[in-house]
Amino acid sequence: MRRGRILILIGLILALGTAAAVYVLLQGSQAPPPEVPRERVVVAVQPIDEDEPIEGRVEVQSKPVDSIPEGAVRSLEATSGMIAAGPIPPGTILHPDMMLSPQEAMMEGELGKLVEVGKVAVALPIDELSSVSYGVKPGDYVDLLITFSFVDIDQESQIQEPLCPIECPGVGGGEETETIFEAASQIPRLVSQLTVQDAAVLGVGRWLEQPVSTEEQQAQEEEAPQPKVPEYVTLMVTPQDALVLKLAREYGASIDLAVRAQDDHQAFVTEQVTLDYVLARFGVSLPGKQPYTIENMRTLEPQPQPEE
Repeated sequence: MRRGRILILIGLILALGTAAAVYVLLQGSQAPPPEVPRERVVVAVQPIDEDEPIEGRVEVQSKPVDSIPEGAVRSLEATSGMIAAGPIPPGTILHPDMMLSPQEAMMEGELGKLVEVGKVAVALPIDELSSVSYGVKPGDYVDLLITFSFVDIDQESQIQEPLCPIECPGVGGGEETETIFEAASQIPRLVSQLTVQDAAVLGVGRWLEQPVSTEEQQAQEEEAPQPKVPEYVTLMVTPQDALVLKLAREYGASIDLAVRAQDDHQAFVTEQVTLDYVLARFGVSLPGKQPYTIENMRTLEPQPQPEE
């Protein structure tokens, strides 16, 4: 009886061993699944609502090639300063059609959607010098350097002094006087100061381009393309800062933009700069009057050579 049980147990062990060996052989004979080709693309990692910034809410991930749409965004740099053209669910592979640049939003008249609550958008004229050689771009943050020009006025009449032309002694030194009108205008006293800080640049150039007729478009295509220079910049500031810029512009003050470093939003404390400040800081002393000067060699015309 015991012997029969032992034989049965041995049979079961042999059967299990045989089955395990067959399973191992079958597994070894199967070829490994082919590797699926993958590529790196930009994928949304959190939900992005329409008109919300895309930057910081996406990352580069490896995805199967078959699941990547044609023209998909491949780098995070392409999302810098862009906003969502519509809702983007998490896990979505980004495509350029899902994004809008501030310029495109400007063309669609979406300025109000770009302005944060509690801020306002204002426009300022710019040129090559005031716009850092036209280097200011949407998404930048800028500080505004303003120079005011001060002159003395008569407090009662509010007219610029002197009220009457200056009278000087005659040329011969006699009692006759000569009226000098050219000296009646003051030399303005200039003051420069850092004013509005950390203003966001919403756009550079006009928000609405003038429509071009078919004939004008054909003429432009035939001519050599000319670089288009922007004339205005749109900034997002507080309502109080908007009034500061309004007054400075009405007074004809000189306004320059200074571009900040990325992610630098600190508040600077500066001193106003005048001619006295520059002289004191850099140790410049007033030169004495001399009976001679140095002639600018570049303005001298070449003298004709004597004929031999």
